[in-house]
Amino acid sequence: MEIYKQINKNKRNTFFFFIFFFLLIVGVVYGISYVVSPESTYFYLTLAFVFAVGGSFYSYYNSDKMVLRMANARPVAKEKEPYLYHTIEGVAIAAGIPTPKAYVIESDVPNAFATGRNPENAAVAVTRGLMDLMNREELEGVIAHEMAHIKNYDILFSTIVIVMAGTIVYLTSIVRRMLFWGGGNRRDNKNSNPILMAIGILSIIFAPIAATLAQMAISRNREYLADATAANILGYPGGLASALEKLETYSNPKKAVQDGFANEATAGLFIINPLHKNLKAKNLLSTHPPLEERVRILRKM
Repeated sequence: MEIYKQINKNKRNTFFFFIFFFLLIVGVVYGISYVVSPESTYFYLTLAFVFAVGGSFYSYYNSDKMVLRMANARPVAKEKEPYLYHTIEGVAIAAGIPTPKAYVIESDVPNAFATGRNPENAAVAVTRGLMDLMNREELEGVIAHEMAHIKNYDILFSTIVIVMAGTIVYLTSIVRRMLFWGGGNRRDNKNSNPILMAIGILSIIFAPIAATLAQMAISRNREYLADATAANILGYPGGLASALEKLETYSNPKKAVQDGFANEATAGLFIINPLHKNLKAKNLLSTHPPLEERVRILRKM
């Protein structure tokens, strides 16, 4: 019953974060336009509103495809990867959801993530290193963890937050370059209001920080629930606990970046953060809870 309450909460939170990031994008564009061209602020604000609405709908329907491309994940057919496909299919049956599409990332670094807007439109991506490293129980544990994110409607929430947070960071990085290269020379315009100018500059500075912190908090809060749901799906937590210990041992952030599947935008989606080796530390800026705490809880189940 607690899991179903959390699923409903996730659906509500998705709506609220849509609104949060929608307003944040509008605020950032307003700040940018006021700093760069105060006389055109309301014109750009209208464009920002249209952009935010369009971006929200686009994110809802296409965020999964964007994330899979960012991770260099390629779809695989049942005939090409029967072991992976049958594992995903078996865990999906146990979870009571449709079988997600299977994707493979050609990297020796073990990791995995799930994406999609709902259980009917979901995908599970695993690295080649994960398939080579894990035994059957461990692979099932990892797949069950990702299936739990799908079942709990985490993936829609997390993927949209990643896309919209990335949009905010991208917008603010553009304006910082513009100001650095002299694009803000009109900020001394006689019509400009110093208070609004200050608000605009502060929004450019702090909006990406707020977006990143929100993204990280969302990721951390969902990992414990996904671990518990995975143990419930399979009926045993040992496989996932053992898999997490192996993932910690064989984590290789430098190689993950070189292989092109890991970046700051998508790190929160993976079962462990691919960009950090110290996975035991508790940190406000971490996308995941401490790994040893996750393993400890699973071992006690």
